[in-house]
Order: sequence, then structure tokens, then C-alpha cells
Amino acid sequence: MLQELGKQNPHLVRLIQEHQADFLRSINEPVEGGENVLGVLAAAMPQAVTVTPEEREAIERLKAMGFYRALVLEVFFACNKHEELATNYLLDHMHEFED
Repeated sequence: MLQELGKQNPHLVRLIQEHQADFLRSINEPVEGGENVLGVLAAAMPQAVTVTPEEREAIERLKAMGFYRALVLEVFFACNKHEELATNYLLDHMHEFED
């Protein structure tokens, strides 16, 4: 699981490795309802997202700029599917995404 995450978000994996004990403690601590963090996150994750052909084209254009698909999707949806806003965010923060 961490290997796949490392391909998509190496910075996050580095943080997990640097703070492994804290990370393990955090994901195993029960939260409200008695579940651990991973259970809560899994329940909160959408199973499928539908995009229009136009949105799919916008996502492909963002990927063509050289960004990982997972990052493009995260930014695109965080920007409420506004391609221009997503482009600006990716370009303004690209130094944060480099390996």
C-alpha cells in the first residue's frame, strides 16, 4: 500500500517514514464510534466519481502537463472542477510536488 502511495505522493510517504511511530499510533487510535482512523476514512471515501466528457478532457490536459493522475484529480475536484483554477494551483505549487 505504501509503495503505491509513494508513486503518487512521495512527500507523504517520506513524512510517514520520518514519523512512523506517530503515524501508527494515529491510525490505530479509536475515534468516535469505536473505529480507527482507517475505518473512518474508508467509510468516507467515495466509491466512484462520474465526470462529463468535457471534465475528462480537462483532467487529461492537466495530466499532460506532467502531473500525477492522483494529484490532478485531487486538485481538479478541490477546485470544483474549474480547469483554470486547477491549472493555476498546480503551477503555483509545483515545487511542492517534485520528488
